[in-house]
Amino acid sequence: MNMMLKLMPFVLIIIFLCCLISCERTSSKINENNDIVTLYDAGEDKKDLELPTQLWHVSDEIICVLYGYGYNDDSFVKEMNEALFFKYGNYMDGGLIYPLVFPNDFKRGTKNYISFLYDYLADMNVRGIVMLGAPDGTHFALAKLQDRFNGKIPYPVISLFSQDDVLAMEYSSDFVLDKAQKAEINGLIQNEEGQDFVKEVPDILSECVKCINLSDAPFEKNAELYEIVKKVAVNKRTGRYSDPETGLISINHFVLE
Repeated sequence: MNMMLKLMPFVLIIIFLCCLISCERTSSKINENNDIVTLYDAGEDKKDLELPTQLWHVSDEIICVLYGYGYNDDSFVKEMNEALFFKYGNYMDGGLIYPLVFPNDFKRGTKNYISFLYDYLADMNVRGIVMLGAPDGTHFALAKLQDRFNGKIPYPVISLFSQDDVLAMEYSSDFVLDKAQKAEINGLIQNEEGQDFVKEVPDILSECVKCINLSDAPFEKNAELYEIVKKVAVNKRTGRYSDPETGLISINHFVLE
């Protein structure tokens, strides 16, 4: 009996400490049904819970974003990639966005070859392609991809502010979006030195990626295509492209006005 009395203070201290620890890790509240609900502290998982929620799911698919003339500045590419990676994930981590920069990623010795675009994408599970300022000859790489799929690429291809041949890019892409009055008489877009940065590009590019992500097939070249372009142009005024030589209006070529 005397031993129990001697141990009693120690027992009470241990009980008190257990209660104290329990109180630090739990709390209670009364819900809308007047029930008492116990809330548990996150403990060691608290830091993980404070991290931003991952918005994207791991996938073997990729959306290729090609940064070409006028849009290949290191700071712009870095900023744009960070925004896209946050929402769709970096392909290196199992995300969707697969960025390529021309000419940096297309060098062989002292020369640049946009034809490498085919080599990059041929064996990948591609969901779509968005090209910014695609250089001259890009349509040859796209034509090679078309041949791989018996004449029709099975995913959306979008060309923004291209430097390539107008007619060839219209044929190779689901739709083309340019700045108004930018084509020259010979049907070619201004050279790369004349390419001006379009301030709306971050929003337009983001909408194009979003549009591709929501699509499970190429965009049909019909009258409904203009409605898609209006959405990706983020409420900017747009119009149909008119060939400066023939006056013909293209079904899948549009301009920011």
